[in-house]
Amino acid sequence: MQSLEIILIDFNKNNLDRFIKNDLNIQVDRIKSSHFYDNRSKNDIEFQQIESLEEILSPKGTGNILLSQLNLGHTYNDVMIVFSFDEESGDIVMNFPEEELFSGENSETTLKAQKLIEYILDIKNKYAIEKVRIGYEPAMDDDTCLVEIDIEMMDTNVIVSKLLA
Repeated sequence: MQSLEIILIDFNKNNLDRFIKNDLNIQVDRIKSSHFYDNRSKNDIEFQQIESLEEILSPKGTGNILLSQLNLGHTYNDVMIVFSFDEESGDIVMNFPEEELFSGENSETTLKAQKLIEYILDIKNKYAIEKVRIGYEPAMDDDTCLVEIDIEMMDTNVIVSKLLA
């Protein structure tokens, strides 16, 4: 079983708390596990203990959350989110089993892909994310990247076609 990966590249840390609260809308009862390191207290903590992810990931930091479900335009199961930030920006990697997207009838897969891409384009515009890569893990590798969404690649239908090719 392979995993699909969505990477929000160079995400501005100042937008992180708003993104978590308003767009990811993480439900506490859907958290299977989480791990963050608090640089101030020098302790490992869980997502539920965090008031501000921006603060926890300052000056630099990483952390992860495994969710039973997350809505990214469509509800996906077993989603891992990894946050990796330096002083100003970082990458947010969302990862889930490929069959969460590539299952069911072709029309159902196409609809799920369209909803996912619409969601990604919305957050890309809302948070001025310059580049998003989608592919098989690791999507940062050109060999496993299915589509890269940037300033030139913004057409939903073209992106969905590349994703499903």
